[in-house]
Amino acid sequence: MSTNIKTVELFLALGCAAAINMSVLPVEAQGAEILDESTTEWLIAEGAEGGEGGEGGEGAEGGEGGEGAEGGEGAEGGEGGEGGEGAEGAEGGEGGEGGEGGEGGEGAVSTGNPDVDYIAALSMIKGRLNTLDALLAEEDYQQSVPQIEKSVKSYGDIEAVLSERGAEDFKVALTQLQSLVKTAPKLPEVNSLLDESITAVDNAIAVIPTEQQNSPEFILDTVVAILKNAAKKYDAAIVDGQFADISMYQTSKGFIDSADQLYQTVADVKSQADPNGHQMITASLTELKAAVSEIQPPAAPVKETSAVYGLVSQIEFNK
Repeated sequence: MSTNIKTVELFLALGCAAAINMSVLPVEAQGAEILDESTTEWLIAEGAEGGEGGEGGEGAEGGEGGEGAEGGEGAEGGEGGEGGEGAEGAEGGEGGEGGEGGEGGEGAVSTGNPDVDYIAALSMIKGRLNTLDALLAEEDYQQSVPQIEKSVKSYGDIEAVLSERGAEDFKVALTQLQSLVKTAPKLPEVNSLLDESITAVDNAIAVIPTEQQNSPEFILDTVVAILKNAAKKYDAAIVDGQFADISMYQTSKGFIDSADQLYQTVADVKSQADPNGHQMITASLTELKAAVSEIQPPAAPVKETSAVYGLVSQIEFNK
């Protein structure tokens, strides 16, 4: 009798152990979907699908990953996410962009102002396209691919908003450009499609009322939003004191250059209304550009991540 009892006890113990093991299987084994950071870069407050998810929690780059949801650019994880690329209102952790293909960390920013979000999203696409232009000029076709792929993805996130605002649809040009960059980047059609896409971005931005486009306060809100994404990308590109993710660095450069170009459209007005503020903004932009002066990253970062974030905060404080 005692032998039978022990046998039953052993059977029950083994069954319990098996149940416990099943309960601690990793999420991948249980069939849960793992979001990668390549889901979106920007959350359009007007309701565009956001979620650069995976740009890791970028957002709550959400977040190019973090970087929640691009609306979290979601989880740009790392963005650490391009995550998201959260909301600047909620600047999310870059948690998981992991990548611009691993970009690892792009956070998205939602300012709560649909017009600011709209221009910021388009300006970041333009920043990527300008970066693509520079990479193609160097015949760096491998790094060109992430820039055009992210541009197409970001376009998809704001496509509905473009239509609502009566802006030109340039999806065809972008997708054709994507195909050629991946298969035949040396063809002359690549340059013409790139120029067409950049012009279309400018035209889409132009639908915003002139009064807003000439307002330093409005433009600086947009500039700060772009730069926050740039700082997250820069941060996510660095591992152990070196640029481990070249694509993230190049994205950061594209965003910073695009933000600088945008500020120049109201620099004169700002300098007359607020000379000291203009001087601080200009000096900060100059330092940010120095941190990403070349399309290819330096052997070691010119500026620490904390310094980059500090410069962005200085611009925000003086806007």
